[in-house]
Amino acid sequence: MTEEQQELRVEHYEMLYILSANYTAEEIKPIIEKIASLIKEQHGEITKDEDAGKLKFAYPIKQQNHGYYRLFEFNLVKNNLQNLNKILGLTNEILRFIIVKKKIKTETELKKEKDLQDKLAKKKEKEIEKIKADKKEIKEKVPKERGREKISLEDLDKKLDEILDTNKL
Repeated sequence: MTEEQQELRVEHYEMLYILSANYTAEEIKPIIEKIASLIKEQHGEITKDEDAGKLKFAYPIKQQNHGYYRLFEFNLVKNNLQNLNKILGLTNEILRFIIVKKKIKTETELKKEKDLQDKLAKKKEKEIEKIKADKKEIKEKVPKERGREKISLEDLDKKLDEILDTNKL
């Protein structure tokens, strides 16, 4: 493959970016469209658009503690990635972003991944059921009152009166 062909090769990328939480859910829609159009202007094709929602940061970013996370997967010519990086870096609405090259998964790989996720979900479900059963068993073994009898308020008042009436203070 010649150097020119390598530069014109289309690669698959994944971009995760964070928008400021100062915007409302309605205000971020045009910003998302703007970012998508930036990718398209660089002759990119968006294959996946996923909203991760508003999340709390592990540490403050530009004096902010929350942000809207969004994920795009797209195909783009390798040469245009550098231009896209520059443009996104200058976009004020984006707090942080990262673009990584991603391998496109085949149907069999996607099926294997889904099967693995299903197995893990079933295993987790069984563990939860076991923990619930153990908890129930422990509750049954532990006595409710731990050997003490409940005393009514009337009995308590009588005992207090007896103590106060005696001269043993």
